[in-house]
Amino acid sequence: MCLSSERAGQLVGGVWMIGLGLLFYTGKWWPGIMFLIGISAIVEGLVEGQGWYALQGGVWSIAIGVWALFHFQIWVMFIGLGVSMLLGSLVRPPMFEKPKPFTDNTLE
Repeated sequence: MCLSSERAGQLVGGVWMIGLGLLFYTGKWWPGIMFLIGISAIVEGLVEGQGWYALQGGVWSIAIGVWALFHFQIWVMFIGLGVSMLLGSLVRPPMFEKPKPFTDNTLE
């Protein structure tokens, strides 16, 4: 969904205003700000047509927030790394894939 940069900015600004309102209401600034950064990164990347980068950045920010919720337990970090690796292998954009070998069949 590619929108104009003005519309994309308005959408991301709306996400930030809602997120900041929720953070002020709950008072859970840490790790709530990491969830807000992750969600806004995903939204901004999707509206600008950069889904892969948005997904990776958003997942990492949200994973850091979840890691903080679990008091920085090492097993949570490994699960976050595993999810990131799975996303990297399953949703990889075409520019990161190896090109297929070219076979010249013009002489046959």
